[in-house]
Order: sequence, then structure tokens, then C-alpha cells
Amino acid sequence: EEDESQIFVKFFRFHKCYDLVPTSAKLVVFDTQLLVKKAFYALVYNGVRAAPLWDSQRQEFIGMLTITDFIKILKMYYKSPNASMDELEEHKLDTWRKVLLEDVKKLVSIGPDASLYDAIKMLVHNRIHRLPVIDPATGNVLYILTHKRILRFLFLYINELPKPSYMQKTLREVRIGSYDKIETATEDTSIITALYKFVDRRVSALPMVDAEGRLTDIYAKFDVINLAAEKTYNDLDVSLKKANEHRNAWFEGVQRCKLDETLFTIMERIVRAEVHRLVVVDEEEKVIGIISLSDILLYLVLRPSGDGIGDSESLRATDPKLQGANSSGNGSPLGSKNLLTSSKRDSNESIEEEKETTEEDEEQQQQKQSDAAQKTESTEGGAEAATDSVPEPAEEAKEDPAVEEEDEEEAVAGSPVDRASANDSPVTPDDLLAATNSDNNPLATVQREVGLVSE
Repeated sequence: EEDESQIFVKFFRFHKCYDLVPTSAKLVVFDTQLLVKKAFYALVYNGVRAAPLWDSQRQEFIGMLTITDFIKILKMYYKSPNASMDELEEHKLDTWRKVLLEDVKKLVSIGPDASLYDAIKMLVHNRIHRLPVIDPATGNVLYILTHKRILRFLFLYINELPKPSYMQKTLREVRIGSYDKIETATEDTSIITALYKFVDRRVSALPMVDAEGRLTDIYAKFDVINLAAEKTYNDLDVSLKKANEHRNAWFEGVQRCKLDETLFTIMERIVRAEVHRLVVVDEEEKVIGIISLSDILLYLVLRPSGDGIGDSESLRATDPKLQGANSSGNGSPLGSKNLLTSSKRDSNESIEEEKETTEEDEEQQQQKQSDAAQKTESTEGGAEAATDSVPEPAEEAKEDPAVEEEDEEEAVAGSPVDRASANDSPVTPDDLLAATNSDNNPLATVQREVGLVSE
């Protein structure tokens, strides 16, 4: 009998990155000569969280601009005796890259013909959250792979695949996630303190707790982009409680789970809620851990194949940069200087953002899987968001009569699709329900588009 632990390994080895690349999508690209201020406004304007960076002199993509970069810039310039926020606004992207990432590593990317297994391995082992799919023939970025998109793709097939017995085990039994030294905040914690925690402790979200340690809210890296949207990044001493007052109407509370819930239930909740993590709480709603998409993919796919990291299912537990960091601090600026070097990543450094908007674009189309051609439109953050030297990734790649703008992952003939952003976008809950609740769906109809839109 086939080893059940290999079910998901074989699934992801079989499917290629091409299977997630849409036939057409909006892709935001920035030239490194663009001003920092305009770049982050362009992220907000286009509703995306990251964008590839194009070096017009070298004629190649050299990295990713993410909200993590915005956080690092704010952290460096806020109340600095040697620099002002006004100076920051006049810097070009190329300038801050030289300041913040003196040892910039080559952009980590993958080709469309590589397996999704290889993509997961690259995401996890490089500790990045976005992986550009680059056409080797043209050098154009076709798509941005993320943990969430990969797990969502799996859930399109979940009822057609054999379910390993460990899927019905509880979180207490499989023990996936991080449970030691969980970084938290209170409603009185300042924004600048939260920024230091994000960078120095390499976390993507801070559960907010009351005096008894009970979960009350959450502040994620994604929320920081509101500072750019509202132009309030000159006052970072305000409390997280005040910062969260500006949260969009879609926020429905912190997504959480308990140790006695099954792995399948937890995975389903993450996919349906469109989040990147669940906060693990006890019976009194006190925070005891965090389980992320990275932890789940590591456990499902890399652990059975022997490509895991150490003996732990938790990425953070085996992070050498964190092990070498001073974990006794509270994330305040005072103890952060020694952690700056250790917290650097390669140029893909990105985020696990909080729940994305559920606004839906209802336009649908049909396409053929066998001859669908990728076509990617480069959107450069409005009229001022990029220079003329920025190429349009996969511009007018092979024309296909079934192509319509902004589709998400590749669909099969006769399957409905919604529009998408290639940078990042959420799942359509109704389509996901139909895909996961159908008992008799044939495989061909389960592999279909999940609606994706930008915020």
C-alpha cells in the first residue's frame, strides 16, 4: 500500500508552476530609479503588497519591493539624528537598497516548468513569502507564487485526493507551529515598537492581548501600509489601538484555533478566511502559539520527503538568525541595533499579510488548458509609478482568443474564472465552497479558477 505521507508530495511534484500562472494578469513593476514615496503610494493605489524591482541599467529584475521594506525604512529614519522623514521621501529605491541591503543577494526566482514541490522548497528554505515565476526565454515575470496561493490550489483538489490519516489528528498531536517566546503586543504598544518587533524578531503579525494574556486583536505587517495610505508615518508613537481604528470594514476579528482541533479543520479555516496564520489559544483564550502557512506546507510536503528543516515542524524554531538574536528584549528600539544585521534576508524579503479584501469581480470567461498562453500586463503604479525603462512583463506573450484580463491560476476548458492581480489577491469564498463541498466533482472541473481581486 502506498505510503500516505507521500500523497501531497506526489501531488506537488506532478503539478508545475505553470498550472498557477494566469493567462492574463495585472503585474505591478517598479524601476529602481522611482522615488520611495511614490513606490509605496503606488502599492496602495494598485492594492498590492509587493512588486518586482527592475534595474534599467542592468536590464534585469533584482529584487522585490515589499511592506517589510517600508517598515525597515520607517524604522531607520524615524526620529533619527542623522536623517529626516523628509529626506526619506526624496530617496530613490536604488538608494535605500544600498543603505539597507549592502549585501544584496540575487533575486530568488523559479521557472514556469519547475514543479510546485520545488517552489515550496524554495519558499521555505529561503524563508521568503513571494517567489517570482520568470519566463527563461524572455526574462519577464509571469506571476508571483505565495504560500497561500499554493495551499489554495491544493484545496481545489482536496476532495479528489486520498486524505492521509494525520489530517484528522489534532494540533496537539501533530504539534505544528511556534509555541515558544511568542511575540505579543497590547493596545497601548506604540506603532514604532511594533515595527521593531516585526524586523528584529522576524514575525509577520503581533497578537494583541489584554492584561491576562487573552487574545483581543492582531496587528500585522499588512496593517502598516495604512500609514502610507493615510500619510501618517510621521507619528509612529501612537498606540496600536488607535492605529487599528482605521482598519477597513472587512476585518472580522482575529482568526484563531485550539490544540484540540484537527489539522484539516485548521487548514480549511486558513484557506476560507484568507489569512496567513492562525493564533493558537487555550480554553481561556490566552495566546499559546502561532501556526502559519509555512509551517503547514513544511509539515505536509517537505517533512515526508526529507527536505524539512531540522527536527522541528516550526520554521521559527530552526531559524539560525533568530537563534543568534537577543530574544530577551521586548522589541523596543534600545535593543535592536545588534539585530539589524542578523535579521537581513535576501532580496525577496516579503511579508505574510493579514486578511485581504473580499471585494469580488464577477466577470468570468472560459479558456483551454492545453494551449492557454500567458499574457501579463505591467502596471507601474499609475502615471508616476515607474520610468519608461521598465519593461512590461510578458507583454502580449502569445495571443489567445480565450484570454481576458486579470485571470488567476490556469483553468481547464469549460471552467469559470474571475479576475486577478498577479502580485497578490484573495480567494472568492463562493467558488471555494463549491470546489471543496462537491462530493462528485470530477477532477477536471475541480481544477478551475478561484476568483482573485486586488484590494
